[in-house]
Amino acid sequence: MNQLIKTILSNRYAVLLTTLTAYLLVVVIEGAITDREARLLDFENPFFDLNIADFEELRTTRSGEDPEVM
Repeated sequence: MNQLIKTILSNRYAVLLTTLTAYLLVVVIEGAITDREARLLDFENPFFDLNIADFEELRTTRSGEDPEVM
């Protein structure tokens, strides 16, 4: 046990690596217990909606031109 503590506390990088490993392990175990799933590709933002089809209308409205004339 003393050898393990000496190895972990030998330098700051070993302490950092041990801390990050312990944190990651706790997060994984907590997620497994609560059946939480990662949302990897959820880029939906309810406060910002950009529709590329309406981009031309947005440009003409911002420039002060009347979109009905074009």
